[in-house]
Amino acid sequence: MTQRLYLHVGAPKSGTTYLQRVLETNRARLADAGVLVVGDRHLDRIHAAMVVRQDPRLESLPERARTSWSRLVAQVRGWRGESAVLSYELFAGASPEQVRSALADLDGIEVHVVVTARDLGSAVPSAWQERLKFALTTPLERWRPRPESAGPRAEWAWRTMDPSGVAARWGASLPPEHVHIVTVPRDRSGDHELWSRFAQACGIEVPGLQLDVERANASLGLVAAELLRRVNEKVREPISGSREQSRWLRDTLAHGVLVELGGEPIGITDEQFADATQRAEEAATALRDAGYAVHGDLDDILASRRDARTPGEATDAELLDTAVETIVRLLLLVRERTLERDTDTSLLADEGSRIKALGKGVVRRVTAPRVESRAEDLRARVAELEAEVARSRALHLRVAELTDVVTELLMPPHSTDGRVAAKALNAYRSESL
Repeated sequence: MTQRLYLHVGAPKSGTTYLQRVLETNRARLADAGVLVVGDRHLDRIHAAMVVRQDPRLESLPERARTSWSRLVAQVRGWRGESAVLSYELFAGASPEQVRSALADLDGIEVHVVVTARDLGSAVPSAWQERLKFALTTPLERWRPRPESAGPRAEWAWRTMDPSGVAARWGASLPPEHVHIVTVPRDRSGDHELWSRFAQACGIEVPGLQLDVERANASLGLVAAELLRRVNEKVREPISGSREQSRWLRDTLAHGVLVELGGEPIGITDEQFADATQRAEEAATALRDAGYAVHGDLDDILASRRDARTPGEATDAELLDTAVETIVRLLLLVRERTLERDTDTSLLADEGSRIKALGKGVVRRVTAPRVESRAEDLRARVAELEAEVARSRALHLRVAELTDVVTELLMPPHSTDGRVAAKALNAYRSESL
């Protein structure tokens, strides 16, 4: 069983995708160094977080999803290397009771909790965008992240974004030195400082890792975000529920089209900035006072503000241009997927016709030697069985003849009583055998 587990629990939008891609890209090299990247699929980690948070959506998912947490725990316990790293950002939302239950499942393992944290001012529009991908219709100017009291399912709220609350819940029963705060450097100009801080927190000292991984940019520009919000106002059945919304609003429309249509940054209101500033200052103070291990600078989480418009300032002309471009790209996307489908169908039909055209003669030519060899084996076995049956039949006839002879010898003259014959035969057997 491994000695230590580094459980990276969030927060969302704090470089987690980049860190997870570095871990996945270097899975084999890390394993050779004794470090397990927990979870064979990212989906298993998503489902494991849902299990820990007792997410009711699990009821509609397959059994594999509902057993994901226990399977990941078993994977950790079965690892013979020195340490393991389990990373998924929405563990951050777990309640104190859910945290206690999860850590109890890890009893006997030295658990270290890792919390990544970013500038809380920039976290506000990022969280709003994520909610847009699941049909949010509230304009940014009137939107506020939900408070901690909203519960474990408030995935894009202060409950998950405020590092002090996440650390307090996940680190309540751990020594302070086992709670690691990794701050996202303000200057994210392409170096690997975030990974360096994260690796230090997780005790990863493996040279030669591949750090130049693809950095996903799923952020929407200002006009595209406002367009998506207005689309959400018109969306209706059957695009409802998180699974449908994630497939069509998030993956197809937002990630497939809108992310490429302009990158104007999104600003926040004075009130939102004041709220983020207060929270960030309180969080930094709480983290210092708790005595956690800090990797980076806690000033990195203090709120900053871009000199940028808010989405409500997008003009109708800008929205129309983006909407037209979106329609064009969706048409091209539909065309591409239709051609792929038709091509796949045609290939399958052609392959079926080709196989059929080969005819039975080809099949016979290919399989005849094996069939003939097998037939010879079967014919030989049948002959053996027939000979065995003949021997058995002859034996039975001989036994019957002997039985008749013995019966005649043992039966009193002129007796027809079968009971007497049976008694005599039994006596004969017991005395002679």
